[in-house]
Amino acid sequence: MSVTTHEIRASQTAAPVLVQAVEPAPGLLVYVYPEELRKPGETYLWRLGHHSGLQIAKFGQQADAETAARDIAPLTDWTRSAEDLRADDDLANAVAQHIRHETPGVLTLNPQPITA
Repeated sequence: MSVTTHEIRASQTAAPVLVQAVEPAPGLLVYVYPEELRKPGETYLWRLGHHSGLQIAKFGQQADAETAARDIAPLTDWTRSAEDLRADDDLANAVAQHIRHETPGVLTLNPQPITA
């Protein structure tokens, strides 16, 4: 996997934040959360994010984040826009279920309530 510079969205700052990221699956990126944005004592330093810059989940280990990216990759075309993906409630539920029950990660996206 190659490393590329990626812009993430951070609510704590108005300026774009750049990170070095790998792309384990098209449209999905894994990167270390920037130190200047971390909360004190943060232990989940690795992020799984969408190419739009939005986070999906956080992990303690890079390998776990990359595995989760490969696992959720078949659920949709992740190269689509964030707005398009957010409109798909079934996708949000499937991703939430996988992250919560099949990985050591913590969900950071805000899906619709799980109905199953």
